[in-house]
Amino acid sequence: LPIASTISAQNSNPVTAVMSAAIEAVLTTNHVENLTLVTEGCTRLSVQIKDTDAIRQSLSIIASPMMRISHQAMDIMRSSSSVVNDGGTAARVEAACQTLSSCLCGLREVVRFCERPAQDLTKSDNSTWRPLADVMSAIWPLLNDASSSNVCRAHEDVLSCLLDLHGQLLASATDLVAPHFSQLITFVVQAYEETHLPCTLDYVGDAVELFGGKADEGAEVSFNQLLAHLSQRTYVYVTQEKRPNECPQVIRALFDMARRYLLFCPGALSKCPEFSSLFAFAVACLAECKGERDSTRATLNFLSQVIGWRTLRLSEAAQATLEASANTIDEAIAQHGETLTRTCIGGLSGGGPQMLWPAYSECFFAVIVNAIGRSNGPPIQMNGHASQNTVAHQWIYSALSDDTLLGNVPALTVEVKSSVLQLLCGLVLREGLKSKPRVKMLLGDFGKICKGDETPDALIAYSLS
Repeated sequence: LPIASTISAQNSNPVTAVMSAAIEAVLTTNHVENLTLVTEGCTRLSVQIKDTDAIRQSLSIIASPMMRISHQAMDIMRSSSSVVNDGGTAARVEAACQTLSSCLCGLREVVRFCERPAQDLTKSDNSTWRPLADVMSAIWPLLNDASSSNVCRAHEDVLSCLLDLHGQLLASATDLVAPHFSQLITFVVQAYEETHLPCTLDYVGDAVELFGGKADEGAEVSFNQLLAHLSQRTYVYVTQEKRPNECPQVIRALFDMARRYLLFCPGALSKCPEFSSLFAFAVACLAECKGERDSTRATLNFLSQVIGWRTLRLSEAAQATLEASANTIDEAIAQHGETLTRTCIGGLSGGGPQMLWPAYSECFFAVIVNAIGRSNGPPIQMNGHASQNTVAHQWIYSALSDDTLLGNVPALTVEVKSSVLQLLCGLVLREGLKSKPRVKMLLGDFGKICKGDETPDALIAYSLS
């Protein structure tokens, strides 16, 4: 009935009338998933229309109700800021925040699906119209209002949805967002300083991925300074307000962002004055987060790729940039490699969940490949057998010999530990990088032996090949 009455009241294309009714109806449900689905469907339908004026009209019909309701929610927040904060006021502000969050999610779907190939929207005078340019022009004042609102920046749902929308604009209309990028980063940094919400670091990671590869020297310096500042603010946060294990999503977001720096703007990472501190902080977070899934995986992935940067598929320019900073990276590995080896062995032997074994194995392999070529003195003696003594041998030997790390694993006798040491280092010495699949399989079997799912006989297959 509401849809039928709306259609009859409109003197427009029935298709756009149905869109209007659908959007208005779903907005009354306060159900964000339904809103995003309806908005996606209406937007996809709109851009199939051949006439550009009709597309413009239909996109306005889709977006306008969400923008109107968003502005009403913002008005509630502004008016409530001057009222004594009682229970009723707080409830109204919270309701307004939830409404605004839902509308921002809906507008993100409009941005995501409103573009079409340029040749499909060429006018008779050969000029090209971009639907997204109109959408962005319409919603930008709302985004600025939300960004400048203390209430919006402090509310996790609003800030997350706002940055999701900005992130979609960044991905869909990089050229249109570029003139505003400096302003956006200022807002994101301010929001992170105020809230330490992980969505702010996720947005920076998106920006680095999109702009980092195209960055000139000046932009690289700016990204460098941004990373240094965000790292410093995070150190302060986790030492004065919360421990890393109390804010695992912040740790996850920080090292996801840092990994994207490595892949898309490596100079900004490797030349960052905070690089050594960031590397050390990552190693410390592995111990602090105690195997928490998301933070541990992100940290291990960052460390694995930094340590094994020579194996990454990067451009020649990126490889040259990292080669120039190789000494800095190698110094960090030399300083923290033994701790990392112990952490990975500990994680595989029961200190971390089994779903993280692949990440522990990747990091372990990167460390050992880096250290296997460095001699560390006379041969190691374990179980009466002499072993070649590289730095890698020494680090693995130290970890396997630590009863505080492995003392509660009865299956790990001295003989088994000696065999694990010989097999791991032997594979890497003989096969180099090609040994990676077998080393990871061996580490998986080591974990199963520690867990009691396999017997040490599983190691025989590796000694026979």
